[in-house]
Amino acid sequence: MSAVTDSVRDRRTEVRRLIDSMEHAKVISDGHFSALGMLITDASLSADEPALVECQDGLQWLHRHYLDVGGLDGPQREQRGRILGLIDVVHWALKRLPSGLQLALQPDGHAARFLLAVSARPGLSNQQVAAALGTDETEVSRVGRKLLSAGVVWRRKEWRHNAWDLTPRGRHYLETSGLLAAEAGPDGHAGPARPAADAPPRSPDALPR
Repeated sequence: MSAVTDSVRDRRTEVRRLIDSMEHAKVISDGHFSALGMLITDASLSADEPALVECQDGLQWLHRHYLDVGGLDGPQREQRGRILGLIDVVHWALKRLPSGLQLALQPDGHAARFLLAVSARPGLSNQQVAAALGTDETEVSRVGRKLLSAGVVWRRKEWRHNAWDLTPRGRHYLETSGLLAAEAGPDGHAGPARPAADAPPRSPDALPR
């Protein structure tokens, strides 16, 4: 956990250092934009909200510099456009974070159990997920599409079958939502939740509509 925390802190520091360098540069180079683009991509894939917020604030600060200039020349207009584009990218990256999507999965719902099953056995097919959840493949496809849109799973093709895996964002959600701890067995290992036989029926998931 400390290694992850150090990585997050280092990325946020690197974003701050890079924005500061861009602010004081006479001309913002392609190298600046490329380095910042890679940091944004890494932060988005890792669900690194502090780094993304740092980047959003810094880019908005950079953009203010162009508001005080009466007539922008061609290179300045291009730089302003690239900054505005990155602001949009960061904005939507933040919206796609589990916290921004306000995921609140029922521990015994299909969506949470889907994530836990794929976490325990990456590469499960629709049929295997359906067996783990005790439902049919139509329901797996429906829940899978919602989890795909939330950015917490990804789907690949293996011959004629789908194979499901967690994204870094999905793993981060499981680690921070308490689902893994809630579903840990007596031996301390997490596994897919299994509803009690006498449990009342619940909504399959609590994803945003």
